[in-house]
Amino acid sequence: MRVLFIDQNFDPKNIGGAFKSNFAIINELTKHPNFHIRILARKTKNFERNKFSAKQIKPIIRTLSFIPIIREIKEFKPDVIIVQRDLTSAALFAGFLKRIPVINVIRDPMMLCPKFVDIIDGFHNCSESITRKKCWKCINRWRTLRVVLLDKQIGFEHSLKSQLHTIYYKLFYYITKIQLYLMKKAYVNVVASPLMKDLALKRIKSKRISVRKITPIDKTGIYASNDAISKKILEQMEKSKKIILFVIPRNEGGSKGYPFVRLLLDKLPKDYLMLVVGTILDGLKKYPNVINLGKIPINNLNYIYQKANITIVPSVYTEAFGRVILESIINKTPVISSLQCGANYLFKKKSYLKSLPLKVDLWLKEIEDFFKKPVEIPEEDIKKMEKMFSPKECANEIIELINKL
Repeated sequence: MRVLFIDQNFDPKNIGGAFKSNFAIINELTKHPNFHIRILARKTKNFERNKFSAKQIKPIIRTLSFIPIIREIKEFKPDVIIVQRDLTSAALFAGFLKRIPVINVIRDPMMLCPKFVDIIDGFHNCSESITRKKCWKCINRWRTLRVVLLDKQIGFEHSLKSQLHTIYYKLFYYITKIQLYLMKKAYVNVVASPLMKDLALKRIKSKRISVRKITPIDKTGIYASNDAISKKILEQMEKSKKIILFVIPRNEGGSKGYPFVRLLLDKLPKDYLMLVVGTILDGLKKYPNVINLGKIPINNLNYIYQKANITIVPSVYTEAFGRVILESIINKTPVISSLQCGANYLFKKKSYLKSLPLKVDLWLKEIEDFFKKPVEIPEEDIKKMEKMFSPKECANEIIELINKL
């Protein structure tokens, strides 16, 4: 079975959950003797091994990516194409032209929304089908909403750049409609949660949408270490008995909840310490009880998970799954998440995950309750999650789909 994987990034060092997941699944599939794997990505290193190779593609513009994909189809002759993120439309179009079945992995709502972030009003996400009237109204409000959400400086809404983006998003509405049409032609659209399936059904209007375990947590060679964390930060962490962790691999339009976190910080007691990891954010410099770290190795992140008393996941947009939730629980740290997180469905009756509307007072009370009455995560639950979301189990989910071709 010849499998062509197409992604915008194929790099084991990438902190993004979508890319980490894809890398782990592909790495597992290469162990299968019946699979011959080739990677096409805009960011990767060219290499060729036994039944496993990778190529970088450099289209002048993204919309023309289908040309090198078609060339690769002619050379590699794949039985199936698997694609996620930026190159989805190009891969679907190429697969349609060359009659190759395409498995489209939907990792987030970016491809389902003309402005890429499905936030519509304050801390609410859009869960409706898209129409020009609704989308253009949302786009017109977006540049002002970004200021309200503290994602942009006051005055941004009147700038030429913001006006040009408004025009761009309105034009992109039509491209989004084309993308949704192409997704409807996919052999199957794979999502990580029932929440994401509901959204995809409304946008793509296809019955070929399947919920699968596609968020592997690879524990191989992974351990908790503080070797890359400064002595000063370690001392701060040791002194504090009330540590809140917020992991934010990127900050796009406030989608991961950074604007909400800033409102939370304004009311947070001074003896609480918040660790913000993944992205350096200038707006956090004024808070003395915040430690802000950029990208760090997974071993160091595991150490921080284990030192934290609670992890918060206040995603504002539709979080297709929420890898941070799984990583935190496996590291024995309870979680408070927004209602927009797909992984919530796995822990509906568990005391160590609380899912709340994005209202500051509710979150403050819940955080305080966690500190007053710490919650233990049963070892049995951790082992169950590790097994359910092992790279092997997640790869088997993809293999099952391929075998149905």
